Amino acid sequence: MPRPKPPEPLIGRQVRMSDRQWMIFNQLGGAEWLRKQLEKKAPMPKKYYEVFNNSKEAAIQRAPKTFESRGVDGVVAIHKT
Repeated sequence: MPRPKPPEPLIGRQVRMSDRQWMIFNQLGGAEWLRKQLEKKAPMPKKYYEVFNNSKEAAIQRAPKTFESRGVDGVVAIHKT
């Protein structure tokens, strides 16, 4: 029986653990346990993270930033070389 498709794409990540820590992690429930903990302990509501995950939102063209500092008052300094 195939695994059900996850609700969002899963990306492989690397985690550095000792063999002892890896055994404990697997005894606690492995990746599925970790996913449940992350959902339960998230500091912000789910909708907050969905905004940043939306790739269409990230593709919107934004106005270019200007290179002037906010403290410019129109005075130009000229230095002799």
